[in-house]
Amino acid sequence: MSKPCARLHSFFTKTAANTIKPKFPKVPKTREVPKVPKPTKISEIQIPIFPKQQPLIALANNQVINKGVRELLDERDTQKLVEKFNFLSPNKYFRQKYKIYDYIIHRLVLANQISLVEDTLESQKEYINGEGFAARIMYLYGKAGLFDHARKLFDELPQRGLEQNAKTFNALLVAAYHCEDFDKVYELFRELPSKLSIKPSTGCYNVAAQALCKLGLIDEAVSLLDKMEHNGVKPCVITYNTLLGVIYEKGEFDEGEKLWERMIKSGVVPSVISYDFKLHRLVKDGKISEARELFMELETSGIKPNAGSYNALILGACKNDDLDEVRRWYNELLNDGCAPNKATLNTIIPFLCDKVDYGLVFQVCKRMFRRQCTVDESLLQKVVDALAKNSMMKEAEILVGLGKSNSYHPYNLVLPPTGIMGYFSSSLVTKFIC
Repeated sequence: MSKPCARLHSFFTKTAANTIKPKFPKVPKTREVPKVPKPTKISEIQIPIFPKQQPLIALANNQVINKGVRELLDERDTQKLVEKFNFLSPNKYFRQKYKIYDYIIHRLVLANQISLVEDTLESQKEYINGEGFAARIMYLYGKAGLFDHARKLFDELPQRGLEQNAKTFNALLVAAYHCEDFDKVYELFRELPSKLSIKPSTGCYNVAAQALCKLGLIDEAVSLLDKMEHNGVKPCVITYNTLLGVIYEKGEFDEGEKLWERMIKSGVVPSVISYDFKLHRLVKDGKISEARELFMELETSGIKPNAGSYNALILGACKNDDLDEVRRWYNELLNDGCAPNKATLNTIIPFLCDKVDYGLVFQVCKRMFRRQCTVDESLLQKVVDALAKNSMMKEAEILVGLGKSNSYHPYNLVLPPTGIMGYFSSSLVTKFIC
């Protein structure tokens, strides 16, 4: 074969070999998905993680946790309650729901299950990864009356690689306060900061001030303001409200005014609680018109009144024996979106009964059941008796039914006897009383 023919032969054989391929159908490549073992705990749920899927993963976790929380809140057996709580605890999303922790400990304390409280909080220590969670556990120990456990955890913080700082120190003070060991609160406040090189925060000073007020040491509590300013710690409105509350309650209105003026000069804006303390003091002193003026000042300052603000004016109207004013302030309380509380009811119900305004008192009591607010059973029975006596038996029956069916706080209300039996019953009662 000549050389040109050989080169051409070589060219065509290589081209054919490189280009001609068998025509088989293309098989798409499949991505192998790793098998995920069936989780035994919520914390072990694993989802393939890709950057764009992060929000979906968080949503899936929250849905699982929310379902577990609903089951937890529906549980009535305390032992099973703790078991479900421990089952959910390994999940970090669950541990962020600090209100659930408060609820669980509160339930156990009400059931007098202190040993379960100890076991539950002890098991939570393995999840302590910062001062915030440690502070929460100390706070809960205090709510359960277990201050020694809170102090032990505080002392262990350095061994856990955590700081004994203002946050954890404040939690320790709050734990002692909840245990009503007010002397211990002030003792810790005086001794530990210098010993452990802790600079107390405003919150620490607030707890110390509250403890001193509980001990009746008002002057010492007020003197903390000077110490705060000397140490470069700025008082807040809670600091001043703590002091204003006890000073006005003692009837020392002039001293309260001095403290109010100091609060304004320090740049602290009064809150609705500040105004409430002052309003109630004015009403108790019989200065009803001045209380109304202060209420107007509260509204014009842009602060929304609360139930306590209206309660002061309702009490003032009752003191003045002014039924129209009582109705006015009660209606304004409702129109302003405030919910009547126990103080409202204990003030307005006896007054309306004395004024024979049974239509309004019936509406007030019905609303009380809807708001899950409680009053003394004897007060409600007085309303039922008055309604029945004044030919409002249907309304009396409604209140009795609402009282018995109220799952939040059932009332054993009874309808008074009517007709001839009622006559003989009342005669016998009168006879025995005379």
